[in-house]
Amino acid sequence: MALRGTNLGFYYNKNEWLFRNLNIELSYGEILGISGYSGSGKTSLSRILANYIEPIEGFVEIDEKRAAKGEAHPIQLIYQHPEKAINPKWKMKEVLEESYEPDDAILERFGIRKEWLSRYPIELSGGELQRFCIVRALHPNTKYIIADEISTMLDAVTQTVIWRELLDICKERKIGVAIISHEAALISRLCDRIISLDVSAKKIGA
Repeated sequence: MALRGTNLGFYYNKNEWLFRNLNIELSYGEILGISGYSGSGKTSLSRILANYIEPIEGFVEIDEKRAAKGEAHPIQLIYQHPEKAINPKWKMKEVLEESYEPDDAILERFGIRKEWLSRYPIELSGGELQRFCIVRALHPNTKYIIADEISTMLDAVTQTVIWRELLDICKERKIGVAIISHEAALISRLCDRIISLDVSAKKIGA
């Protein structure tokens, strides 16, 4: 069983392909790295795989079934900028419970303090907000996580905590993870396998 994109192609301006004829597969429990320079289509690919937008060409399958609108829990997308993924009018407890009600153990693993739950997003740092976004993505029904540059703006200590806990939990639950990053050293260290949009997509789409 796998999250699979077949012959994917996408552009914003007609015939200016970000990528084309791209095939990608993410299996249960696998840590897949997706690299590429800025503007190579990494974020667009993440949104296609998470079923937020549709490809111009090709299709996405989740466990051998075509992706359909409304499938919220099998695939979770974590953004680079957590403040853009959180309702600023909600307290953090509401942000989490929009997805599910996590237990104290998972909150502790990510260093989320109980007093933070009663705060609004503007009262927390970017690193603190990202911890909430990751926990929110770890819904019991989650099978795949797409992590799009999630640690780029975080300090080294926070990065270490986030990656260690996220990947340990995903291995425990056999969740497939696609790590999208332009940081070659990061994905080389964390991933089982790496594909490059610079090579696999851009040249094919030219």
